[in-house]
Amino acid sequence: MVVRAIVRWAAALAVFVLSAAAALVPATAAPSVPEGDTRLVVEIEAGSQTPYVGEMILVTITGYYDVTIALEKFETIDLPNFTWVQLDRDIWSRDRVGGREFKTVERKLALYPQKTGLQTIGPFRHDLTLMEGKAERFKHTVVSNAVEVEVLQKPETNGGWWFPARDVILSDTWDMDPAHMANGATATRTVKITAYGQPDEMLPNPPYMFATSLVSFIAPEKRSTEITRDGPIGTVEWTWRIRPSDAEPGEIRAFRIPWFDTRSRQMREIVIASQRVAFAAIAEPEEREDNAAKLSGLALPLLLGLIVPVVAVLPGRRLLPASHIAARIGRRFPDRNELALRWALWRGDAPAYRMHAARLIGRSGRGDEGLLADLDRSLFGHAAGRTPPDLRRVHRGLVRSGALRR
Repeated sequence: MVVRAIVRWAAALAVFVLSAAAALVPATAAPSVPEGDTRLVVEIEAGSQTPYVGEMILVTITGYYDVTIALEKFETIDLPNFTWVQLDRDIWSRDRVGGREFKTVERKLALYPQKTGLQTIGPFRHDLTLMEGKAERFKHTVVSNAVEVEVLQKPETNGGWWFPARDVILSDTWDMDPAHMANGATATRTVKITAYGQPDEMLPNPPYMFATSLVSFIAPEKRSTEITRDGPIGTVEWTWRIRPSDAEPGEIRAFRIPWFDTRSRQMREIVIASQRVAFAAIAEPEEREDNAAKLSGLALPLLLGLIVPVVAVLPGRRLLPASHIAARIGRRFPDRNELALRWALWRGDAPAYRMHAARLIGRSGRGDEGLLADLDRSLFGHAAGRTPPDLRRVHRGLVRSGALRR
């Protein structure tokens, strides 16, 4: 019993001594970072202090660090009155500032204000894990300044269209001269718009490229955005396949797209030029028509020369007036468009067949060129030229519909 008491008393004394010794040792605090060793600065590009709604604001966040960084991470950016995009990756480097060398990090953002009035950008927070010595690590957060900008209401424009950009470039090309196309050819027009300082979704929708006497098909548009340190570059490309629907030329009107130059602070516009679209050698179908007309013109006097004498000498027959005889003979012969249509059908000339069929359908009073939709798709659609149209099948369908005579 005495031994157990001595042991318990010795243990209690040891605990007391150790506790007292621990109390005498000062606690180790996390290392502190001098204020001048870490800085996070927010700057906006000159000229962006009073932007309009939707205008790009270039923001640069720069961190200056004279410490050893093990890990780093920017906190999630929260800008409720802006849409934004980060411009490429963060750039780390070493720079000398005020005679001291700093490790620097640069992050660039393109901001697009969505509300008017005084708006605040920042502050931003950069979470760091720093090292002191060889092994000890501790966390440190650097907070940037905040910048205020006055966002203005966008100016009034025609139709409310608002398109601010640093620069806008238009490219308008044809794969052939549209005013002097070969008979039956289909021209391809490509329009490309490039906007500096705006992503592709801000660019306009394609215009309606159509005119009387023209057939036009548009391919699916192509949109893309290139991210650069000076802001996004948006591009849209439209492609049309266009040709005259008959021998008559067509005139595509000009399209004007206004935009706001954020550098000069002025409204400008790009113009998709007007364009005449026509076949250069209309003579070929005209010659075919003229030949048919000549044949019918020669046939009439020839037949009259044969028939009139015969009728004149027939006993008991009264000679009809020449106008009645000509009308009766004319009803027995097809007109020149019908002759040209059959000639085109026989030769397999789809463009010529389409031209004369459209004229006959229009002359019949139906005015329904939708009957030629299948033929138009094979002639002018995206797969044009790959598979020749079956004119015999098209002709049978038009005859069954009553649009053409057998």
